Amino acid sequence: MIKTAIKLFAPAFVLLLASGGADAQSILSGKGNSMPAYIGDLATNVGTGLGQYRSVRTDALDVVTPSVIGNVYLTDSWASGELFITLNRVLEAERFKYDIENNQFLINTENTPEPTPDQLRVINSATVDAFKLHDRAAGERLFLNAANAGLTLAGAPATGFVEVLISDEGMSLFRMLDTETINANYNVAFNAGTKSDRIVKKESFYIKKGGELNLLEITKKKKHNLALFGDRQQAMQTFLKKNNTKFTSAPDLVQLVSYYNSLSK
Repeated sequence: MIKTAIKLFAPAFVLLLASGGADAQSILSGKGNSMPAYIGDLATNVGTGLGQYRSVRTDALDVVTPSVIGNVYLTDSWASGELFITLNRVLEAERFKYDIENNQFLINTENTPEPTPDQLRVINSATVDAFKLHDRAAGERLFLNAANAGLTLAGAPATGFVEVLISDEGMSLFRMLDTETINANYNVAFNAGTKSDRIVKKESFYIKKGGELNLLEITKKKKHNLALFGDRQQAMQTFLKKNNTKFTSAPDLVQLVSYYNSLSK
Protein backbone atom coordinates (compact mmCIF):
# COMPACT_ATOMS: atom_id res chain seq x y z
CA MET A 1 0.00 0.00 0.00
CA ILE A 2 2.86 2.37 0.76
CA LYS A 3 4.42 1.81 -2.67
CA THR A 4 1.07 2.41 -4.36
CA ALA A 5 0.70 5.74 -2.54
CA ILE A 6 4.14 6.87 -3.65
CA LYS A 7 3.41 5.99 -7.24
CA LEU A 8 0.16 7.95 -7.16
CA PHE A 9 1.82 10.94 -5.49
CA ALA A 10 4.74 11.28 -7.93
CA PRO A 11 2.69 12.13 -11.07
CA ALA A 12 0.58 14.54 -9.02
CA PHE A 13 3.71 16.33 -7.80
CA VAL A 14 5.02 16.66 -11.36
CA LEU A 15 1.65 17.99 -12.46
CA LEU A 16 1.74 20.54 -9.65
CA LEU A 17 5.12 21.85 -10.82
CA ALA A 18 3.90 22.07 -14.38
CA SER A 19 0.69 23.85 -13.48
CA GLY A 20 2.56 26.30 -11.25
CA GLY A 21 4.75 27.36 -14.19
CA ALA A 22 8.03 29.19 -13.84
CA ASP A 23 7.09 30.79 -10.51
CA ALA A 24 6.80 27.51 -8.62
CA GLN A 25 10.03 26.18 -10.05
CA SER A 26 11.93 29.41 -9.43
CA ILE A 27 10.85 29.47 -5.80
CA LEU A 28 12.13 25.96 -5.17
CA SER A 29 15.36 26.62 -7.08
CA GLY A 30 16.00 29.93 -5.37
CA LYS A 31 16.49 31.79 -8.63
CA GLY A 32 13.18 33.59 -8.99
CA ASN A 33 11.86 36.89 -7.64
CA SER A 34 8.74 35.53 -5.96
CA MET A 35 8.36 34.91 -2.24
CA PRO A 36 6.50 31.89 -0.83
CA ALA A 37 3.47 32.40 1.36
CA TYR A 38 5.19 30.70 4.30
CA ILE A 39 8.40 30.74 6.29
CA GLY A 40 10.08 27.94 8.18
CA ASP A 41 11.30 24.51 7.16
CA LEU A 42 9.16 24.35 4.01
CA ALA A 43 11.42 26.52 1.86
CA THR A 44 15.15 27.02 1.56
CA ASN A 45 17.26 29.52 -0.35
CA VAL A 46 14.33 31.69 -1.32
CA GLY A 47 15.30 34.00 -4.19
CA THR A 48 14.39 37.66 -3.88
CA GLY A 49 16.95 39.29 -6.08
CA LEU A 50 18.73 40.42 -2.91
CA GLY A 51 20.82 37.32 -2.40
CA GLN A 52 20.23 33.93 -0.87
CA TYR A 53 18.18 33.46 2.31
CA ARG A 54 18.16 30.44 4.55
CA SER A 55 15.02 29.00 6.12
CA VAL A 56 14.37 29.96 9.74
CA ARG A 57 11.85 28.96 12.36
CA THR A 58 9.33 31.54 13.57
CA ASP A 59 10.61 31.30 17.15
CA ALA A 60 14.07 32.33 15.92
CA LEU A 61 12.86 35.65 14.55
CA ASP A 62 13.73 38.87 16.36
CA VAL A 63 10.21 39.99 17.20
CA VAL A 64 9.85 43.42 18.82
CA THR A 65 7.34 43.34 21.65
CA PRO A 66 6.32 46.91 22.51
CA SER A 67 6.59 47.80 26.18
CA VAL A 68 5.10 50.82 27.91
CA ILE A 69 7.15 53.51 29.59
CA GLY A 70 5.30 55.61 32.16
CA ASN A 71 1.93 55.16 33.83
CA VAL A 72 -1.50 56.77 34.10
CA TYR A 73 -1.30 57.56 37.82
CA LEU A 74 -0.97 60.96 39.46
CA THR A 75 1.88 59.60 41.59
CA ASP A 76 4.33 56.86 40.68
CA SER A 77 4.28 55.34 44.16
CA TRP A 78 1.46 54.75 46.65
CA ALA A 79 0.49 57.94 48.48
CA SER A 80 -1.35 58.71 51.69
CA GLY A 81 -4.12 61.23 52.15
CA GLU A 82 -7.83 61.76 52.63
CA LEU A 83 -10.71 61.20 50.22
CA PHE A 84 -13.72 63.41 50.90
CA ILE A 85 -16.63 61.22 49.91
CA THR A 86 -20.14 62.46 49.14
CA LEU A 87 -22.60 62.70 52.07
CA ASN A 88 -19.89 64.33 54.24
CA ARG A 89 -17.75 61.23 54.67
CA VAL A 90 -13.95 61.07 54.87
CA LEU A 91 -11.77 58.09 53.99
CA GLU A 92 -8.26 58.22 55.40
CA ALA A 93 -6.13 56.19 53.00
CA GLU A 94 -2.64 55.05 53.87
CA ARG A 95 -1.90 53.90 50.33
CA PHE A 96 -3.86 55.01 47.27
CA LYS A 97 -3.39 56.11 43.67
CA TYR A 98 -5.48 58.31 41.44
CA ASP A 99 -5.86 56.95 37.91
CA ILE A 100 -5.91 60.03 35.67
CA GLU A 101 -6.91 58.23 32.48
CA ASN A 102 -9.84 56.27 33.94
CA ASN A 103 -10.75 58.91 36.54
CA GLN A 104 -10.86 56.50 39.47
CA PHE A 105 -9.03 55.66 42.70
CA LEU A 106 -7.18 52.50 43.64
CA ILE A 107 -7.01 51.71 47.36
CA ASN A 108 -4.25 49.39 48.55
CA THR A 109 -5.98 47.56 51.42
CA GLU A 110 -2.95 45.56 52.55
CA ASN A 111 -0.33 48.34 52.40
CA THR A 112 1.97 46.20 50.27
CA PRO A 113 4.25 47.63 47.56
CA GLU A 114 2.80 45.39 44.84
CA PRO A 115 -0.72 44.33 45.81
CA THR A 116 -2.60 41.58 44.03
CA PRO A 117 -5.94 42.39 42.37
CA ASP A 118 -7.90 41.01 45.33
CA GLN A 119 -6.02 43.41 47.64
CA LEU A 120 -7.20 46.46 45.68
CA ARG A 121 -10.44 48.40 45.94
CA VAL A 122 -11.66 50.75 43.21
CA ILE A 123 -13.56 53.92 44.05
CA ASN A 124 -15.47 55.73 41.33
CA SER A 125 -14.50 59.39 41.18
CA ALA A 126 -18.14 60.46 41.00
CA THR A 127 -18.43 59.68 44.73
CA VAL A 128 -15.36 61.76 45.65
CA ASP A 129 -15.85 65.52 46.03
CA ALA A 130 -12.17 66.21 46.73
CA PHE A 131 -9.00 64.59 47.99
CA LYS A 132 -5.83 65.63 49.77
CA LEU A 133 -2.50 64.15 48.88
CA HIS A 134 0.42 64.12 51.30
CA ASP A 135 3.43 64.82 49.09
CA ARG A 136 6.84 64.57 50.75
CA ALA A 137 8.34 67.11 48.35
CA ALA A 138 5.46 69.55 47.75
CA GLY A 139 3.61 69.13 51.03
CA GLU A 140 -0.18 68.82 51.16
CA ARG A 141 -1.93 69.06 47.81
CA LEU A 142 -5.68 69.60 47.36
CA PHE A 143 -7.72 68.38 44.37
CA LEU A 144 -11.36 69.19 43.59
CA ASN A 145 -13.79 67.13 41.57
CA ALA A 146 -14.54 69.66 38.82
CA ALA A 147 -17.94 68.19 37.98
CA ASN A 148 -19.12 67.95 41.60
CA ALA A 149 -17.91 71.52 42.24
CA GLY A 150 -20.01 72.76 39.32
CA LEU A 151 -17.01 74.08 37.37
CA THR A 152 -17.41 74.63 33.64
CA LEU A 153 -14.96 74.80 30.77
CA ALA A 154 -15.82 76.47 27.45
CA GLY A 155 -19.49 76.41 28.42
CA ALA A 156 -19.58 72.68 29.21
CA PRO A 157 -19.25 70.87 32.55
CA ALA A 158 -15.58 70.29 33.42
CA THR A 159 -14.51 66.71 34.15
CA GLY A 160 -11.78 65.09 36.21
CA PHE A 161 -9.95 66.65 39.14
CA VAL A 162 -8.24 70.03 39.27
CA GLU A 163 -5.44 70.80 41.70
CA VAL A 164 -5.93 73.98 43.70
CA LEU A 165 -2.78 76.08 43.44
CA ILE A 166 -4.38 79.32 44.67
CA SER A 167 -7.80 79.78 46.26
CA ASP A 168 -8.70 83.45 46.53
CA GLU A 169 -11.77 85.67 46.36
CA GLY A 170 -10.11 87.68 43.61
CA MET A 171 -8.66 85.01 41.32
CA SER A 172 -7.99 81.29 41.83
CA LEU A 173 -5.47 79.16 39.98
CA PHE A 174 -5.90 75.49 39.07
CA ARG A 175 -3.81 72.81 37.42
CA MET A 176 -5.29 69.93 35.46
CA LEU A 177 -3.38 66.79 34.45
CA ASP A 178 -4.13 64.57 31.49
CA THR A 179 -2.36 61.61 29.89
CA GLU A 180 -1.37 60.91 26.32
CA THR A 181 -0.06 57.69 24.83
CA ILE A 182 2.64 58.03 22.18
CA ASN A 183 2.77 54.79 20.23
CA ALA A 184 6.02 53.00 19.40
CA ASN A 185 7.33 53.66 15.89
CA TYR A 186 10.30 51.32 15.71
CA ASN A 187 11.25 50.19 12.22
CA VAL A 188 13.09 46.86 12.28
CA ALA A 189 14.42 47.22 8.74
CA PHE A 190 16.12 50.52 9.47
CA ASN A 191 16.74 49.91 13.19
CA ALA A 192 15.30 53.34 13.88
CA GLY A 193 12.55 54.80 16.00
CA THR A 194 11.22 54.08 19.48
CA LYS A 195 10.52 50.49 20.55
CA SER A 196 8.24 51.33 23.48
CA ASP A 197 4.91 53.05 23.84
CA ARG A 198 5.19 56.07 26.14
CA ILE A 199 2.57 57.50 28.47
CA VAL A 200 3.23 61.17 29.12
CA LYS A 201 1.45 63.49 31.55
CA LYS A 202 0.36 66.87 30.24
CA GLU A 203 -0.31 69.92 32.40
CA SER A 204 -2.79 72.69 31.69
CA PHE A 205 -3.54 75.70 33.88
CA TYR A 206 -6.77 77.61 34.48
CA ILE A 207 -7.90 80.65 36.43
CA LYS A 208 -11.31 81.35 37.95
CA LYS A 209 -12.47 84.84 38.76
CA GLY A 210 -14.27 85.67 42.00
CA GLY A 211 -17.50 83.77 42.50
CA GLU A 212 -17.65 82.58 38.90
CA LEU A 213 -17.58 78.90 38.03
CA ASN A 214 -16.13 79.08 34.52
CA LEU A 215 -12.50 78.04 34.11
CA LEU A 216 -10.37 80.16 31.76
CA GLU A 217 -7.31 78.48 30.28
CA ILE A 218 -3.87 80.03 30.47
CA THR A 219 -2.21 79.47 27.11
CA LYS A 220 1.30 80.13 25.82
CA LYS A 221 0.14 83.37 24.18
CA LYS A 222 1.00 86.49 26.15
CA LYS A 223 -1.74 88.65 24.59
CA HIS A 224 -4.42 86.11 25.42
CA ASN A 225 -3.25 85.76 29.01
CA LEU A 226 -3.04 89.50 29.63
CA ALA A 227 -6.68 89.83 28.62
CA LEU A 228 -7.59 87.58 31.57
CA PHE A 229 -6.51 90.32 33.99
CA GLY A 230 -8.96 92.95 32.76
CA ASP A 231 -8.11 96.52 33.75
CA ARG A 232 -4.88 95.35 35.44
CA GLN A 233 -3.22 94.46 32.15
CA GLN A 234 -0.65 97.25 32.22
CA ALA A 235 0.58 96.33 35.69
CA MET A 236 0.62 92.65 34.80
CA GLN A 237 2.59 93.29 31.62
CA THR A 238 5.25 95.10 33.65
CA PHE A 239 5.35 92.17 36.07
CA LEU A 240 5.74 89.65 33.22
CA LYS A 241 8.62 91.57 31.70
CA LYS A 242 10.41 92.03 35.00
CA ASN A 243 10.09 88.41 36.12
CA ASN A 244 10.36 86.66 32.75
CA THR A 245 7.28 84.62 33.62
CA LYS A 246 6.81 81.26 31.90
CA PHE A 247 3.18 80.36 31.27
CA THR A 248 3.96 76.64 31.51
CA SER A 249 5.59 76.86 34.95
CA ALA A 250 3.40 76.28 38.00
CA PRO A 251 5.64 78.30 40.38
CA ASP A 252 5.73 81.21 37.93
CA LEU A 253 1.95 81.21 37.56
CA VAL A 254 1.44 81.04 41.32
CA GLN A 255 3.64 84.11 41.63
CA LEU A 256 1.75 85.85 38.80
CA VAL A 257 -1.76 85.27 40.15
CA SER A 258 -0.65 86.09 43.70
CA TYR A 259 0.64 89.43 42.45
CA TYR A 260 -2.66 90.11 40.67
CA ASN A 261 -4.63 89.40 43.84
CA SER A 262 -2.34 91.73 45.82
CA LEU A 263 -3.28 94.64 43.53
CA SER A 264 -6.89 94.41 44.67
CA LYS A 265 -6.14 94.43 48.39
